[in-house]
Amino acid sequence: MAQTIQMTNEQLRELIETVRSSALTAATTGGEVPTTKSKGSFSTCTHKFSGARNHEDVEEFITNIVTYKELEDISDENALKGLSLLFNGIASTWWQGVRKEAKCWNDAIVLIREHFSPTKPAYQVYMEFFQNKQEDSVPMDTFVVEKRALLAQLENDRHNEETELDFLYGLLNIKYRKHIPRQSVSTFRDLLEQARIIEHNNQEETQTEKHSRKRNYSQSWPWQRYGQR
Repeated sequence: MAQTIQMTNEQLRELIETVRSSALTAATTGGEVPTTKSKGSFSTCTHKFSGARNHEDVEEFITNIVTYKELEDISDENALKGLSLLFNGIASTWWQGVRKEAKCWNDAIVLIREHFSPTKPAYQVYMEFFQNKQEDSVPMDTFVVEKRALLAQLENDRHNEETELDFLYGLLNIKYRKHIPRQSVSTFRDLLEQARIIEHNNQEETQTEKHSRKRNYSQSWPWQRYGQR
């Protein structure tokens, strides 16, 4: 008859530690521990692209799928095979026609950019940049993000941050420029920090004025009512 072996918790912990140590020793001395690794794919990826010819949409899609590929440890070969799963509409039709041109993963990324977000000539980027000034209702964060995204489409290191600030400063709403002298900011971070203070103060001032008007109305209304009698 087989004999049952009983172990205390302490003995069990020691046994587990021994097994762990043995496995670690085998690994460091050249022993191989068989492991199973599943092949990653885009089958469960939720990032899709329908063929929008918009620089921001294209770059967002590329960033998402590249990140997903890295996190799921998808090989270049499997990523290229499964890329069609991420296309909808016209993008899917386009990919059927050009997929033979993509010999590797990087080729596919280049093709997506070239077709749906071709590089704009510098003059066009500048035209779009200076086309609109900051509206009174547009927060500084939003305005800066949109303008910097346009400048990012230029060649790398075409302008330093100081020059980009010079471009942007003249487009700012007057409510910011009258409180933020150009020489007081040397980075976009400085500009955003000062702008947030102004926006907070303006919001607080607006709320105070609303409460004041409401209080004045509630105090004057009975007198007006009695006066009418």
